[in-house]
Amino acid sequence: MRMKNAFLRLLPVLAGSLILNSCATILPPEDEPSAYGAFLAARYAGVNRDAEGAASYYAEALNRAPGDATLADRAYITALLSGRMDEASRYAEQSVAAGDPSRLASLYVAADEIASRNYSQARRIISAAPDYGPFNDFVAQLMHHWALVGVGDEAEALDSARAMAAPGYLGPFISLHRAMLLEAAGRYDQARELYAATVFVTPFRRMAVEVYGGFLERQRRSDEAVQLYQTYLNGAPYETSIIEALERAQSGGRAPSRPTISEFAGLSLFGPAASLAAQADMDLTVLYLRMIQRLDPDYAPNRILLGETLQRINLPEVALAEYASVRSGPFRLSAQIDLIWLTARLDQLDRAAAMSQRLLEETGDNEARLILADIYRVTDRCGEAIGLYQEVIANREAAGELPDWRYHYFAASCHYLLDELDAAEAQYLVALDIDPNQAQVLNDLGYLWLDNGRHLDRAFDMVQQAAYLEPSLGHIIDSLGWAHYRLGNYEAAVLELERATALDPGNATANYHLGDAYWRVGRELEARFQWRRTLDLEADPAEIEGARERLENGLPEAETITAENNAAEDLATENSNP
Repeated sequence: MRMKNAFLRLLPVLAGSLILNSCATILPPEDEPSAYGAFLAARYAGVNRDAEGAASYYAEALNRAPGDATLADRAYITALLSGRMDEASRYAEQSVAAGDPSRLASLYVAADEIASRNYSQARRIISAAPDYGPFNDFVAQLMHHWALVGVGDEAEALDSARAMAAPGYLGPFISLHRAMLLEAAGRYDQARELYAATVFVTPFRRMAVEVYGGFLERQRRSDEAVQLYQTYLNGAPYETSIIEALERAQSGGRAPSRPTISEFAGLSLFGPAASLAAQADMDLTVLYLRMIQRLDPDYAPNRILLGETLQRINLPEVALAEYASVRSGPFRLSAQIDLIWLTARLDQLDRAAAMSQRLLEETGDNEARLILADIYRVTDRCGEAIGLYQEVIANREAAGELPDWRYHYFAASCHYLLDELDAAEAQYLVALDIDPNQAQVLNDLGYLWLDNGRHLDRAFDMVQQAAYLEPSLGHIIDSLGWAHYRLGNYEAAVLELERATALDPGNATANYHLGDAYWRVGRELEARFQWRRTLDLEADPAEIEGARERLENGLPEAETITAENNAAEDLATENSNP
């Protein structure tokens, strides 16, 4: 918590202008009624996290009140949030001309000029800009160095970079930045020395390994590049981009081109911006990532991070566009998986399933297979999901990968939904054999056994252990309460089921069970209240029918289960599941 607060203290005070639903008042309505109306509409769109609408209305307001500093800044910021890059450039220039209220428009215009190879103009903008604040000043210095390289002042850029000071967590980014400056200046021996000293201490090692490895390949040091890639993969064996780089270096393939000045600048900014994005879910973080996008539109890690950040600040429709923009290369599969998941979370399940099917046919990748299985599982296509989970399990085993309890658990859940209880039990047991302390597996298997009168002692122990592991999850506490109920411990059942409904008031099953427990202890009025509440919640059909029957006729005589013969059943289960 202390590190996050220290980091955020470096951010500029932006007077609320970075938030879509900012409530600062501008433009008295009697002076500019049309502009004010558009401003209010933009505010309303922002409150509802409608980035496109906010951008359109702020642009309209600025068009009706040209030169207004606040409107120019809002138009620039919302254009960036919604991904309207060309419009953002125009509005950023207007904001700079009006004084740059957010202290961010100047940085974006400088990035725009570097991307357009107008390096002298970028230097002038950075030098003439208002006080940035510590973090923005750090970003400005990075871009200023690349503008200097662009006009041929490599020596001044390197001298300035050597003199840079920053808080400790930003220090490693300076070293990588300096190494890239040395490469751009043609000082290859110094660059190689600094790259080697920096590559495994920088917070973003994958990026540093890619940059340094590409440098080594361009210097015809392929053996060193291979060793670098292999060292990285020892700790992250499934990193696709490094696997591809290793294969290229081993086969003597063409080395990657040296980044342009604009691309180098984007790489220098990516580490600090990504650190901010990891620590602060704010509209502000998107603006820095958009600067990088302007410097290097094709840098896939930045587009994926943009998508993730936009999701976290509740702009999912804009995030979809970022994931979809990664159309090729080693990061495409990851971007497609994120795209499909987000599409599913937006309740477009049929579309997400079709996208998953196409990706599976195209790649044959287990990740695509898993996401399709998960979509089938939540859309009542469990029979198809089970087959896919079995394929994933078999593929992982064939590849020598460690078993993963989750896939057995998901398959078990599907078998349970299909009323294939023996098959569900077998998969739950495999999942527990892999990881005996997974609360959800303990809960589900224990509940299955309790509900069907199987292995009662073990079942009770399982749900009790699950409740111990996850005491704040209402549905797990519901299972413990129901275990007491099924064993005839009604007073104990009431206590646990009351706790379950307090933890998760909207859980229809817990409310239904609590009604039954109340009835058994003579609290019939409260029991009827719980059954009526069940009908108001999203209960399954059996619970709805049961609640209606209970409200009309009360609860039948108690039927408890006993532990009789369970020792023999447990022994049989253990023998059939070694």
